[in-house]
Amino acid sequence: MIAIIVHGGAGKANSKEEIPGRIETCKYAAKTGFKILKNSGSAIDAAVEAVKIFEDDSFFNAGKGTYLNKKGEVELDSGIMDGESLKSGAASGVKHVKNPILLAKMIMEKSPHRFLISEGAEEFAMRNQLEIVPNSYFITKEKREIYLKKLNKIQESDTVGAVALDKKGRIASAVSTGGTPFKEEGRVGDSPIIGSGFFANDIYGAVATGIGEDIMKAVLSFRINLYIGKGIEYAVEQTISDLTKLNGKAGIIALDKQGNMAYKYNTEMMFYGFMKEGMKEPEGGI
Repeated sequence: MIAIIVHGGAGKANSKEEIPGRIETCKYAAKTGFKILKNSGSAIDAAVEAVKIFEDDSFFNAGKGTYLNKKGEVELDSGIMDGESLKSGAASGVKHVKNPILLAKMIMEKSPHRFLISEGAEEFAMRNQLEIVPNSYFITKEKREIYLKKLNKIQESDTVGAVALDKKGRIASAVSTGGTPFKEEGRVGDSPIIGSGFFANDIYGAVATGIGEDIMKAVLSFRINLYIGKGIEYAVEQTISDLTKLNGKAGIIALDKQGNMAYKYNTEMMFYGFMKEGMKEPEGGI
């Protein structure tokens, strides 16, 4: 069984006109990852390529099109985890790496450390020949206007993520985000934190999205472990129920080693897409 599920963030769109395009990108990201899996590619590569599509699409809060912090700059976080080896890589506070998910993968594969931040993470990226861009590359006209009009207004953010299962039964989870709009410089949310923003083992993988400070309260992605014995759908539903009791707002996607998928959110919407063995085309929605 091969399968992939992706999300394009929980919360809401900036306009109704964006919604169809966001859903189509989710479906395209899922289809892209699925092609890699179908050609015997790894879950890691499938998840990374799916997330990279979101990073290059300015509608999402990851890579190009990221929300600005209070200083008017973009700071990016990312993470990835291999469920088979439990190896992971994460980066936070980077301002010049074009695709932060590639940096997380590089950290997992080539660094003796699991988590690098800011200038140190960028120096590592340059040493490993990842593409470096000016901070202005990430700032679109739309996000600049949001920054100027709504300074100091905290919103849910559109973190992006993917969970994939390959032919060898390996699971991988990947995540990328620009964080909460108008955040304090140096703020780190749930996304690059193992167990909160993302998690994978040999049973399931998950990626969360929403208010990072809420997600960290519940250690949301790892929390599925508490309920996984009753199946992935029950586990995800119960995990979001627990968060709701804490007055938290978030969504989560998950995938188990049998290819069963689940997604749940208590926000206004969550963009998602998925594809698995037996499907001719991906499905997606909010």
